[in-house]
Amino acid sequence: MKNKRMIVFVVVLLLAFIAYIQTPTASINKDQVLFYSANTEDAEVSSSLEELYGAPILEYKLEDTKEEDGFLIETYREYEIYKDKNGEVVKTVATDHTQFLQYAK
Repeated sequence: MKNKRMIVFVVVLLLAFIAYIQTPTASINKDQVLFYSANTEDAEVSSSLEELYGAPILEYKLEDTKEEDGFLIETYREYEIYKDKNGEVVKTVATDHTQFLQYAK
């Protein structure tokens, strides 16, 4: 009985330690980058734009609406929205990803 409790305690302790070292705030992960930030290559591409900050926000925007066979079909395109440190939109880039919504009339 005592051995089972000790084994269970050791396993729980080991799992807790593994869970801790997987977190980004663990001291073992102090040299890892926690978020994407612009590097010098990105700054060259966006020549006259302010410095980009963080990863882009992905957003779908309505691109087209058409009626077909009694259905209303809306086409949405995904855009990457880049913002500067002040939260203002610096650059918007359209991607190849689209979504279609179909409504019965």
